[in-house]
Parts: sequence; structure tokens; C-alpha cells
Amino acid sequence: MNTPFRILPYLLLSLLITTPAKAAAWAGSSEPKEQARNFYDVLEDLLGDFEYDLRNGDVQGLKDLSIRNIAVSENIPVSFKQHLDLVVTERILKTSKTKVIQCLACRAKKTSISGEQVIITSPETNQTELSRLAKTAGIENFMDLSFNYQPSGMILSLTTVDPETGAIIWSRTYNSETSRAAAVRRGVDFSQVDDSRRAAEYKPNLQHRIAIYINQAPNLTTGSTNLGLGYRLMERYDNRKKEVGFELDYFYKVSAITNSTGTENIAGANIWRSVNVTLLFTHAWNLIDVEENFNRARGSIFVGAGGTYASGFLGGLVRGGFEWRLAKFWAVSVYAGYRPAAVAFLAGTEAGSIEGLDYGAGINFLF
Repeated sequence: MNTPFRILPYLLLSLLITTPAKAAAWAGSSEPKEQARNFYDVLEDLLGDFEYDLRNGDVQGLKDLSIRNIAVSENIPVSFKQHLDLVVTERILKTSKTKVIQCLACRAKKTSISGEQVIITSPETNQTELSRLAKTAGIENFMDLSFNYQPSGMILSLTTVDPETGAIIWSRTYNSETSRAAAVRRGVDFSQVDDSRRAAEYKPNLQHRIAIYINQAPNLTTGSTNLGLGYRLMERYDNRKKEVGFELDYFYKVSAITNSTGTENIAGANIWRSVNVTLLFTHAWNLIDVEENFNRARGSIFVGAGGTYASGFLGGLVRGGFEWRLAKFWAVSVYAGYRPAAVAFLAGTEAGSIEGLDYGAGINFLF
């Protein structure tokens, strides 16, 4: 067989195993290559993330700030430190009302000779000297920067420090691989991301209620039967098994409504008339199973501590009680409490002492 016919099978086999990339090259086309991003474009993304935190008030320790230390990786020229200082300062001044103070003495180094040794010192290693310089220049906080560049990405770290104690106030690292600004460029809708993150965060489960009470309470002369209106705001936790909050009550003596000439309406004889308010800090334990069932009556034990203010009177109150929760929005409660002795005054004159049991019942609407 002639030589041309001998190499023909090898040529056909080569065509069969040719990769698509080779075929495209033979056809005069090539696959699109991913374009490398500019160094300063990526840096702009990191600074954009920092600016986002500045706008949202997430950066702490910005009062009368001075940029102190700037560290860069070995593959970055030293001259880049000044550029980084300027661009970070620009973002701070642009986005916040912070005053950025230059402290040249804070970065200065001193050389001294001790015998045959040359000693180099700087305020960075002397907390007392650094604190003195900060007070002289009116600096409230220092900021330190660290910049690391690798072919796979950039990392910018920022830290704010208290010059008095050296305590770190705030610190955050921005990575080009997880940059918020870069994600926006790719079309990520961060309004949806933020909403989903907030949905995953803890949301208080608040319960409001309005109550109507019939109450028996001590008064200046004898015990007083009162009608009351109460409002309670509680936050539920521990899978709705516990509640904590406050209660605000107002009481008015029943006989004062119909008898306008009785002793209960004589000035100074009745504190449960006109302006009075009872405020209690309350905690409740709900007697429910793993899951609350609104088709069943449930019990709840509650305790509260606080006091009552009326015209010329201020006294304490400790209260505890039990309630039956019916369906989802209704509850019936009973309670009993004790009022320690407290003196009521009228026009600066002692009108009597109030002390004794305080008890009653109520109908509650929960919402």
C-alpha cells in the first residue's frame, strides 16, 4: 500500500477524537474566556461593603477617629499604604459625620542609644504614651487596617480601638469572594436576602389584653369596692409557656359613681377617685402542653410587683393570681395581693395610712 493510503486511517481517527474546542478553533471561532477583573475594581467592592456598614450605623467607635496602623501583605508595595489610608478616610468622611484626625506623632519612631545598643521605640508599644498623644490631639478612637492580596482574592480588615484601655471596640473583615457589592454586580437582589435574614431572626411574640375588674382594696377610711380597667402587654417565650411584661390599671370606687355627697367623695377621704394608676411588672407561667390548644381551657399562674400612684399617695403592691383562658381571646382571672403601709397626704398634711389585702376578679380580652 502506498504511503498516503497508509496514513489515511490515522487522519480519520484524529478527526473522530477531536475535542469541541479544537473543532471550534479549526472553524475559526473560540469559546469566550472569563475576563480578569481589575485590581482596583475589586478593591472598590470591599470599600463599598465598608460604606454600606457606615450608612447603616454598624461601625462602632467613629467619634474623633485617627487611622493609626496600616499593614499590607508582602506582595503589595509599601506605597499602597498611603493610598489605602486615603480611600478609607474618603469613605468615612463621605458617609458619616466623623472627624478624622491626623496623628503623625502616633506613627513616629524614636531612636536612643543605651551603651552599645540602639533602641527603637514607638507609641504603638507604649500604651501610656499612646494615650497621652491621643488626649493631646483630641482623639477618641484609633482605627487599624490590614490588607491582604492573593491571586484568589482580597481581604480587608478594620478595627477600632480605645486608646485609654487598648480595648477593641469594633472589628470586621471584608472578603472579595463574599463581597456584597460584587454580588450586586452579579444581579443578586439583597432586598430579598435582607428580608429572609430578618425572617430568620427572633421576632417577639407580644400579647395584648384589656381587662375589666371588680376589686376590693384598702382606702383611707374603710375598704373600697372598685371597678377597674386594665391593660397588660406581655412577651411570650419558652414556646409560649412563659410570659413577661407589665400591667397598667385604673380603679374607681363604685359608691362614688352613684353617691356624689357621701364621705367617699370628700377630698382626702378616697384615693380611688379621679386620677390614680397602678403599674405592675408581671410574669406568668402558662399551664399548657408542648403545643397550646385553643379548643381547650388553659390555666395560667401570674405574679406581679409594683405600686399605685394617686393624688397625695404612693404605695407598693405585690399581687398573684390564676386565670382560665377560654377559647383564644377570652380569659377569666382572680387575684389577691398585699399593700404595705403607706401614708397618704392632702395639701401637705397627713391624711391617713393605707395597708391591707387587695383582691378581685376580672374578664380579659386577649389580642
